[in-house]
Amino acid sequence: MAAIVEPHRFPRTDAPVRPDLRLIPGGLGAPAGPRRIEPVTAVLAGLLVLALMFGAVAIGRGALAGLAPAPARAASATASATGRSVVVEPGDTLWSIARRLQPNGDVRPLVDRLVAAQGSTVIEPGDRIALPN
Repeated sequence: MAAIVEPHRFPRTDAPVRPDLRLIPGGLGAPAGPRRIEPVTAVLAGLLVLALMFGAVAIGRGALAGLAPAPARAASATASATGRSVVVEPGDTLWSIARRLQPNGDVRPLVDRLVAAQGSTVIEPGDRIALPN
């Protein structure tokens, strides 16, 4: 198979001449002219976008974390908390144990007390962590 390349000069003079396109206003259901966005609509749309952005940032930073239900294992943590110790389960971290013990608020101080009581940040399933006062 072979390809034949034939150079053309631009603009081509042998191309059919097409008429220029014209915009015809109107038509079925079309507005008579360009649609203008009202200033009130633009302001409301801008406020909606800002509210969505602030909401996404707040959710990303955990602002609604206190509204989340406690994990299903929270009952076992509170039952064992009465014995002043917690048994580490598979997948547990000091942070997850602290969150089970204190479902709301900042758990960093509690995590620090758990580390001090444990003597290490390393925990394994089956370990018993004494709860600090």
